[in-house]
Amino acid sequence: MPDAFDLFNKATELAEQDQLDEALTIFQALLKSDSNNASIWNNIGIIQFRQEKYLDAVNAFGQAADIDPHFTNALFNKSLALVNLGKDIEALKALDNVLKISPYDTEAQSQRALITRKMAQVSDTQKSDSRSVQSQLRV
Repeated sequence: MPDAFDLFNKATELAEQDQLDEALTIFQALLKSDSNNASIWNNIGIIQFRQEKYLDAVNAFGQAADIDPHFTNALFNKSLALVNLGKDIEALKALDNVLKISPYDTEAQSQRALITRKMAQVSDTQKSDSRSVQSQLRV
C-alpha cells in the first residue's frame, strides 16, 4: 500500500494530467489522516479552481491559510478565486495579507494593481470582466 507521500505525488501527477476528479479523490482521502496539512488543502483548492468551483476553492485555500497563516500561495490563490466570484474587495484583503508577509512579492503587487484598475474601470463602466486579472495559481 502506498504511503501518504506516494499518494500525494500520485494526486499531483493526476492533476497535472487533467484527471482532476481522480486527483481530488486522493487529496480528500489524504485529509482523513492529515486534516491539518496546508499543502493538501491548497492542492484541493487548485483542483476546485480548475473545475470552476470557485466558492469551494476559496474555502479550501482559506483552510490552508488558517492552518498556516504564512502560506502566501494559499492566500494568493484565494484572491484569484475571490475575483472569479466577483468579490474584489475580499480578494484585495487576501493580497494585502500576502504583502504583509512578503512585501516584495511582485506577483501579488501586480495582481493587486490589476484588481484595483479593474475596480476603477467597473465604477466607470459598471461592467466587470474577471478575466482581466491574472489566473496563474501557485502550488
